[in-house]
Amino acid sequence: MSDFRCLNDDLKSPSIPLFQRGKFILPIFLLLIWLFLQPFVAGAAERPMDTLFPKPEFSAGWLLDGAINYYDRETLFEYINGEAELYFPYGFERLASAFYQKRNDTNIGLAADIYKMGSRLEAFGIYSNFRRPDAERIKIGIEGFVNPSQLMFYQDRYFIQLSASGATTLDRWVLETLAMAISKKIPGKSEPPREIAYLKIPKIIPGTEAYVPQSLLGYAFFRRGLTAKADHNGKPVRILVVLEDSEASVKKALQSYEAFLKEKGITPQWRADSKGLILLAADPLYQGIVLKPKGRFIAGVVDLPDPSQGEPIVNQLLFRIPLQ
Repeated sequence: MSDFRCLNDDLKSPSIPLFQRGKFILPIFLLLIWLFLQPFVAGAAERPMDTLFPKPEFSAGWLLDGAINYYDRETLFEYINGEAELYFPYGFERLASAFYQKRNDTNIGLAADIYKMGSRLEAFGIYSNFRRPDAERIKIGIEGFVNPSQLMFYQDRYFIQLSASGATTLDRWVLETLAMAISKKIPGKSEPPREIAYLKIPKIIPGTEAYVPQSLLGYAFFRRGLTAKADHNGKPVRILVVLEDSEASVKKALQSYEAFLKEKGITPQWRADSKGLILLAADPLYQGIVLKPKGRFIAGVVDLPDPSQGEPIVNQLLFRIPLQ
C-alpha cells in the first residue's frame, strides 16, 4: 500500500507537470484495458465447438437429432475406424459430430462433422486429401466442394464434412444451407494459409494443391511440404515446396537425398547459377527431378523426361517463396 500511495502522491504533486503525469496514467490505463479484453479475445478465438452447430434446426424441417458427440485422439477410431490415423499428422485435436433429421421422413438425415485441426495449413491439408481436381467448387469458408451426397469445406483451423444419410443424393440447397450456417459461426481468419501462394505459378493446374505433413514424395528426409500439378508442354508434372525449419535442416535434407540417390547407383548433378546451387537427377520413382534451396525452403519439380527442362519452373517457384 505504501508504494501505491507514493505513486499516487507523485501523480498528484504539483511539482510534476500535467503532461508528465499523463505518461504514467496512459500506459496503466491501456494495460488495464488489455487485461480486461483478454478473456473476450480468447473466447472469440476458441469458441466451444457445440456453438458451431445451428440449433434446434438449420432450416425448416431439418432438426438436430440427439446430442452432439465428441471424439479426441484416443476415441476417434470409434467413429471412423480405419481412417482415424489419416487425421493425426494434420494436428487433429477434436471432432464434434451432429446429426440432423428430416422431419417428414425419418429415413433421411444429414451428418455434420467438424474437425478441429492444428492450424489453417493443416486444415487445408486434410481437406485437400478429399478434394478432387474436377470437384465442383463452392464459395463457402475458405474453399469447399460439393457433390450429390456430400459437401466439404475448411475455414480457419476447422475442416467440415457434411454427408447424406439414408440416401445417395440430397437436394443441394440442404447441404449448402447447413454449410453456410456453420461457416457463419466459425471464428478466426477466412483467407487461405499464406504457404499455398508459394505454388501459384502460371501453369499450375487448379485444384491439385495439397499440403503433405510428413514424408513428401514418400521420402522421410523431405519431412513436410506443399505439392501440386502443373502443365509442362501439355503434360502434367509435379511441383513441390519442402518446408524446413532452417537453412541447416535444408542442407541436411539435400545431403540425405543425395546419399539416397548414390545408394541407388545414381549420381546427381550439381549446377551453380547467380542464385545458388541447383540439383538435377534421374529419380528412381519420379523420373527427372530438379531441386533448388532458398533459405529454409526447397523448390522442386519432378516427373520430367529431362531434368534440365525443370529449371524455369523451379525459378518461378523461387520467385514466390520468401527469404524467411
